[in-house]
Amino acid sequence: MLPLTRRALLGGAALLALAASPLGRLLAQQPAPAAGTPTRLRGRITGLDGATLRIATREGGTAEVTLAENATVSALRRVALADITAGTSVGAVAEPLDGPGAEGALKAVAITVLPPGMRITERQVAWDLAPGTSMNDGPVEAVVESAGGRDLRLSIHGKPVLLRVTPETPLLMPIPASRADLVAGAAVFINAMQGADGRLSAARVIVGKDGVDPAI
Repeated sequence: MLPLTRRALLGGAALLALAASPLGRLLAQQPAPAAGTPTRLRGRITGLDGATLRIATREGGTAEVTLAENATVSALRRVALADITAGTSVGAVAEPLDGPGAEGALKAVAITVLPPGMRITERQVAWDLAPGTSMNDGPVEAVVESAGGRDLRLSIHGKPVLLRVTPETPLLMPIPASRADLVAGAAVFINAMQGADGRLSAARVIVGKDGVDPAI
């Protein structure tokens, strides 16, 4: 797998974990977010002072996020395409696939692969990783060989979605991490909530570790 770029996936997928999985139990214990406006943050950590995480954002600004007392921290590891089989739940950031016969098909920018036994909330929505991208969350129905490479056929609310996977597509799986991994310089992706007073809070952080980064 090539080193990841700023287009690597984050992990914006909503997970429904089974109790049998240690990671599932970790995610299931995640506190409910406070009421407010959802705000996705991508950037690099500049410091952690108690519960306040300071970030230099991808857009060139700065942000301070208050972490919940029992906020969870996750990292990512690389997986192989062979690890994706029928029934695997994935969250894919994708863009329209160009070329003859590609109508309606998508090209995967990056894919988050859920551990075996975990389910994902199905959705297909516009995404903000890059212009024209979408988030596609659902189970894999089949892995299909094609002239252009290998395709995944997803099922999202009963609708088939054809997803082209290229050799450059990062394939990542969430793994447990800790606040000790929230060090200056580490890349982060955070689904934060902005309160009426403008302050940001978060119940979960995805952090770069061992050379595998979320989107920045």
